[in-house]
Amino acid sequence: MRSVTISELKEPSYEMSEAMNVLRTNVSYSGEGVRLVAITSVDENAGKSIVSFEMMRNYANAGLKTLLIDADLRKSVFSARYGATVDDGLQFTGLADVLSGKGEINDAVYKTNIPNAYLLPVGNYVLNPTPLFSGKIFTAMLDVLKKAFDFIIIDTPPLGRVIDAAIIAPNCNGAIIVVGANEVDYRQVNDAKNQLLRVGANVLGCVLNKVGGENAGYKHYNRYGSEYRY
Repeated sequence: MRSVTISELKEPSYEMSEAMNVLRTNVSYSGEGVRLVAITSVDENAGKSIVSFEMMRNYANAGLKTLLIDADLRKSVFSARYGATVDDGLQFTGLADVLSGKGEINDAVYKTNIPNAYLLPVGNYVLNPTPLFSGKIFTAMLDVLKKAFDFIIIDTPPLGRVIDAAIIAPNCNGAIIVVGANEVDYRQVNDAKNQLLRVGANVLGCVLNKVGGENAGYKHYNRYGSEYRY
């Protein structure tokens, strides 16, 4: 297995660590067999990719073999934000390569420098990734990965922008919507939830992000009680 180094690896704050502990606990009580979770948001900049990464780190620190799949094939920020580089110096092979038949899953999953944490990056970008998530290769890939990992997190594009998350989520055991406090109203969150429910996704709840004292009135968004600021 190839490996990747995440150089921008800062220790999470106490508040974030506790929030992720609460989130992991609540996910564990959300139903038997919830091991594959899609993370999405209503709009951009809600912090869904940060929540996805911190979930991966939290589950890995708990001793679970955890995989983060970067499925935001249109606008991934992972490599730039965390300084991810392949240790062998070669180009990333990733999700887009596997789904388009140009790469093998064994070459696209990377061991990270976080114990128990693994990454399936975007790989080469494609102009129209939506059909890739509707094909048999995607579901077959998930079946293989579920046998290899204890927990899998899929970071998907915002629901308010493209349909990808609504295609991905029904293939998962559950979906979580990340909401930036004071950035969207409850109707937008409700529309996103209903969109996921219409396609048969199991909506576990919302994570309220970017919470400060001035946002106390928004806590009703958050089923997990796992709000945090960053």
